[in-house]
Amino acid sequence: MPKSVTFDRDSVMENVMNLFWRKGYNGTSMQDLVDVTGLNRSSFYNSFGDKFSLFEEALKAYQKQQNELLQESFTHAKTPKQAIISLFKGISDDISSGNQKGCMFTSCTAELGAENAQVRDFLVENKDKVVESFAMLIRKAQEQGEIDARKDAGTVALFLFSSLQGLRLTSMIEPNLEAVTEEILGVL
Repeated sequence: MPKSVTFDRDSVMENVMNLFWRKGYNGTSMQDLVDVTGLNRSSFYNSFGDKFSLFEEALKAYQKQQNELLQESFTHAKTPKQAIISLFKGISDDISSGNQKGCMFTSCTAELGAENAQVRDFLVENKDKVVESFAMLIRKAQEQGEIDARKDAGTVALFLFSSLQGLRLTSMIEPNLEAVTEEILGVL
């Protein structure tokens, strides 16, 4: 009779995600994964498959967290422009308060985006969704007169996405990005 799973998968996934985020895919060893999951190798493979499958699951868990952050920023804002400002100010405040871990997706893009088509496709799909969310907000803000209607919503949205990635990457070595955030938001 097979043994039943006796661990909290969400908790383990949070630990695994943070490990990959901190060390990257290539820097994370199987022993690191065994240690952080608390599972022996046999149980690890039975529960998660291989290292790459677990990495994909960690990326999806991170994506879910980030989507929730985006939606929270967008939902609580009074106007579309304020939703964008709120997101960037929240990230800037997070960085200023000491969260200099960067962005798991930005790190993953630098590490694997050019060499692994499957990861690249996942990252491109994520980028497209975030850019479209920004573009939707920008178009709404343009309709309400908050943002100049002559600006191309798609171009501004891609600029915001790129700036968001840049902020998170730069935050790993520079915690004082409030003025940079203000410059980014100046495009609106």
